[in-house]
Amino acid sequence: MDDVTERTLIGRFQNGDSGAYSELFDANHRRVLNLGLRMLRNEETALDVAQEVFLRAYEELPNWRGEARFSTWLYRTALNVCYERIRAEEKQRKIRDRSTESDPSPSPEVHLSSNEIRSAIDKAIKTLPSRQQTIFVLKQYEELRFSEIAKMLEITEGGAKASYHKALMALRERLREWAPERLQIGAENGALVEQSAVAQ
Repeated sequence: MDDVTERTLIGRFQNGDSGAYSELFDANHRRVLNLGLRMLRNEETALDVAQEVFLRAYEELPNWRGEARFSTWLYRTALNVCYERIRAEEKQRKIRDRSTESDPSPSPEVHLSSNEIRSAIDKAIKTLPSRQQTIFVLKQYEELRFSEIAKMLEITEGGAKASYHKALMALRERLREWAPERLQIGAENGALVEQSAVAQ
């Protein structure tokens, strides 16, 4: 949906046409939900995030002044809600960790199944600082350009590139610790890939 169509629908909604909001919802819901899934790795939580984002949008639109694209505002709001969920989850995780500090963590197995590989990648992404995680997800999975990411997060393009590079380095190191013979991050494009063990 282009900017002109967005503004037309918002104007219609502000003039009492509730159907215009449905059109905005239908045009943007899948992308917001996908972002939540990428950030949170949990379908139920991602659905909750999408619901919260569009509830905020419904409350915001009557006073919308068009200072930014509505779709960009939705993405920023989705990221903020995801951050809120991540922080809450992190607090809960720390509480659980304190209660189970005496339990040794199992060592990762070298021979991982596809599901275990995917799980290891998801866990590694979750260990990133929030900004690095966001930029990695937006670049790797949403396939946004660094210029788009920088505008969305209100940072410089150079800052976005630097954070992405740091995320790649951190993920590569973490996956090497967990399963060095099966997991790695492609050096050229940052793709997460499975690598079969090679006999020395």
